[in-house]
Amino acid sequence: MILARMFTPDTFGIIAAVTVFALFFQLVGEAGLGPAIINLDTLLQDDRNGMFSLTLIVGVCGSAGFLSLGNILSEFYSIDRINEVIPYVSISLFFFTANVLPNAFLQRERFFLKIACIGLITEIISTTCVVVLSSIVNPLHALAAKIAISAISSFLLTYYFSGKTEFGRPFLGRKLSAIIPLLKFSSYQFGFNIIISFAQNLDNILVGKYFGYYTLGIYDKAYQLMRYPLTLLTFAMTPAIQPVIKNYSNDINRVESIHVNFTFKLSLLGWLSGLCIFLWADIIVLIIFGSQWVAVVPIIRILSISIPIQVVLATSGSFFQAMNRPDILFFSGSISALLMVFSIVAGVVFRDVILLSWLLVATFYINFFQTYYFMYRKVFFRPLYGFVYKMLPMLMLSVFLVIVEIFFKDL
Repeated sequence: MILARMFTPDTFGIIAAVTVFALFFQLVGEAGLGPAIINLDTLLQDDRNGMFSLTLIVGVCGSAGFLSLGNILSEFYSIDRINEVIPYVSISLFFFTANVLPNAFLQRERFFLKIACIGLITEIISTTCVVVLSSIVNPLHALAAKIAISAISSFLLTYYFSGKTEFGRPFLGRKLSAIIPLLKFSSYQFGFNIIISFAQNLDNILVGKYFGYYTLGIYDKAYQLMRYPLTLLTFAMTPAIQPVIKNYSNDINRVESIHVNFTFKLSLLGWLSGLCIFLWADIIVLIIFGSQWVAVVPIIRILSISIPIQVVLATSGSFFQAMNRPDILFFSGSISALLMVFSIVAGVVFRDVILLSWLLVATFYINFFQTYYFMYRKVFFRPLYGFVYKMLPMLMLSVFLVIVEIFFKDL
């Protein structure tokens, strides 16, 4: 709310154009290690330190690699000022990668209050720095600095608190081979993260390329607003699912019962969130972002229809991980990625952001059914219809909102 009033859509669009590529480097740096470590029962000190050293090496390589992409990204987007943002993002990539192990240790032991405090303190520090810098340096540099400051603050705090975990605070070590036993699990997770991230961020890449960074700024803000309920309802819960459910992984019936009850309640919360944003999109945009962002309204109204389904779908990966089936997660994610890529390319070909938004909504619902089909058939070994029956209230509301938006939006 603060930054949206301080910086223009153009500035946000340039930052979004760079960070969408940085996400790929983050995934390479993480390499699926986080979920693999959460599933560990023991970890020797030498192994821990060796893994930490490896993440630092990967972080240095990733930062250097991204730093070298400045001219390529400038030519791709035809935006000269992208080179000014690259150094800040490169710094953040190193600290993000260094944070993989300490953060996984906190998640493994369910130190969620500490994780929440770290996120809050990091946001306060980074936002305060941006506000101060905005009166000293160019606005683009001030906003870009938030990326680096957030990563540094998060690492320092997480590294400190990791000393209170069972595995302890990691230090430099020589046993880089400690990663090898985790590769089977982490490779599937890494593959899933890469293909899903590519599919989910391709729209930002192509919108920035073919629609311009002003339109990208508007579209990115609409997408960000849509994801607020996901952040509040699921992203805060998702880290808790795997470490809790893995304790019952041998009892499939119990896990399925927990899953269906959990997702049903989430679907109701998602239903309420999606409905509120759909009905009061114009008011919400004005309150949160201000009058310079009114172009967000028609996009967020459409994207809000996908909020209920995304709230539920966002938790699916943790159940696959907890049941030690990253292979099924990877297979289902590959199908999801292909469908999303098709939808995004179609929207960009027709040069229509509204059509792109509708295609994404349709894709989210298709992916919902195929993801849970594989979960119930391959993980829970049950038919899907019982789960779909529990989701009927959410699905019926979604159909209602589609009808209203298409036929009655001018009333």
